[in-house]
Amino acid sequence: MRHAAVALALLAGLALAPTASAWTTLSGGVQNTVVPATLVTQAGTELVSFESSVAGTISVSRNRGAPKVLVADDPSAGRTQLVQQPNGAIQLYFPNAQGVARLTSTDDGNTWTGPVQTLSHDVGGIDGATVAPDGTPLFSQDGTGFVNVFRGLDGEQVENVYTACCGYDESLAVDSTGLVQAAFYSNATASGAFVYEPLGADLTPGAPIDLAPTVEHSPSVPLVSDRSGNTFMAWAPGNPTATAFTVVPFRAGQPAGDGVTFRAAFGGVDPHMALSVDSGDRLWAVWTGQGAVHVARSRTHGMDFGAEVRTVLPGATYQVSAVGLPGNPGAVDVIVNTGSSLVEQQLQPGLSVKLSKTVKKVGVKTVGTWFAQALDDGFGVAGAAFTAGGHTVHANAAGKVSLKSLPKGSAKAAAPGYAEAAFRVP
Repeated sequence: MRHAAVALALLAGLALAPTASAWTTLSGGVQNTVVPATLVTQAGTELVSFESSVAGTISVSRNRGAPKVLVADDPSAGRTQLVQQPNGAIQLYFPNAQGVARLTSTDDGNTWTGPVQTLSHDVGGIDGATVAPDGTPLFSQDGTGFVNVFRGLDGEQVENVYTACCGYDESLAVDSTGLVQAAFYSNATASGAFVYEPLGADLTPGAPIDLAPTVEHSPSVPLVSDRSGNTFMAWAPGNPTATAFTVVPFRAGQPAGDGVTFRAAFGGVDPHMALSVDSGDRLWAVWTGQGAVHVARSRTHGMDFGAEVRTVLPGATYQVSAVGLPGNPGAVDVIVNTGSSLVEQQLQPGLSVKLSKTVKKVGVKTVGTWFAQALDDGFGVAGAAFTAGGHTVHANAAGKVSLKSLPKGSAKAAAPGYAEAAFRVP
């Protein structure tokens, strides 16, 4: 008996997304400029904060429940930000008539105290916020000729990190070493650019890195850090129309490779973009295009991503926010502003299917056996079920199974907590 090497190995499978009916309404009565802030607390609770400039309110939803109004009669109600300090205290920053104020919760978002005025007297929305490893909050605001970064619970230190005209839609991130970083859109040049900027210990800006050309894609320039020393920035190359959605990694303030690119035929204001790192240090990428929300998750710190999952949008899309949820395998909660309402849907990570064939020769006969392996960003999914023609077989601990008992043709792979993948049995 003589065994041949593997003759074929390929990836197959298309993630089967939920239908549009899976969208549920979180809140009505919002304006199309509202970009909700999201936070998963240390206890695993999901908080979503947002404003209504017409009603003059600041509200918070807890675990996708009915929003609770925390601030009323706010003539400057605008974009909010949520952060949690290592000691468990949650800070909600929001603009009011005196500038930026904050509310504090020490019981996982059940009750709030305040407001306390910070040292920012700018009534504009708060576009970015994060927390340093030592527990110090940072938040930011922008305007003509400034992107102001405030450090301290009440913004005791401030630095204008971009004096050119103009920087917009900024995000802030702090990596595991304590490096503060900002990312924003700049129209300082005709081609437009997404700008990444590391900041010094005193918040003075380092040399900016421009990713251009691009156009402004609201609601923000996504920037997040994981707990392994990596920072990730999402951007959409192409002007006047985006040609791709790309997630670029940074380490120690410098690009760490070209990143991962998802190519698509975008139009209009697409892609709207969001990034989130969940409690398992897994990176979620979210973007819109061709009438759908697309998500993909990386378990390899942005080196690769698992299968893309898509779900049809509920209508017009003005803003997108997202937050990775805890659990194994976990999920991502996507919140879409439809122009008058906030709707949300939880999406699961996608499976991909790797097909391979082994060939062995017995006498004059050649016998080939096809195998399939269910993968999550290259990791085998134990016990995955493979179904075709009414027959089902289950994978081993490595996610692998022989297909010899399944009929040829259309098939699917499934596992608890994952979006199914379609493939064909050869």
